[in-house]
Amino acid sequence: MVRVVTRDANEKRILVLRRPQDDLVSSYLEFIDEMKQAGEKIWEGMIPQPDESAHDFVQRKLIADISPDPELVAQATYWACLEDLTVVGRIALRHGLNDNLREFGGHIGYEVRPSYRRRGFATEMLRQLLQTPKAQEIGKLLVTCSPNNLASNKTIISNGGVLYKTGFVDKWQRDTNYYWIDLVKRNAG
Repeated sequence: MVRVVTRDANEKRILVLRRPQDDLVSSYLEFIDEMKQAGEKIWEGMIPQPDESAHDFVQRKLIADISPDPELVAQATYWACLEDLTVVGRIALRHGLNDNLREFGGHIGYEVRPSYRRRGFATEMLRQLLQTPKAQEIGKLLVTCSPNNLASNKTIISNGGVLYKTGFVDKWQRDTNYYWIDLVKRNAG
């Protein structure tokens, strides 16, 4: 799962999705800090707990694949890294949908570090995630985003997303676009 991503003819960057690992935590936390400085929403599960070591944080992210908490949906988290191990994004594949995720969030959630946006990284992160065995097993994936987030809408459409509907989500007081990416249909054609 390696691909060269570039928006600048002078810069060729290789992007790889990696499972969380101890030696990437520092760069991952720099990515989170940059999002905070930009005033963006940081979901609780994206950051270490106050008393949690870097190693324990990584282990928590890895064990989420089997979700020992019956209230949560199992999910695989990947950190998008460049060849120098700079974490430029995060993407997660939820193995199923509960009522909350059907309304907001879907199977896939992702963020790109603000200083690395508009270079094709989100599109490539989603492309690589859709090639994972678990995504292929799920087959038809729901991805949601704000209608105002033009970059995210473009990323989803570039990866085969078909707009199903736009609806208002009371809990978040905003409109949301609902896209389906049908890997079964894509792989059959």
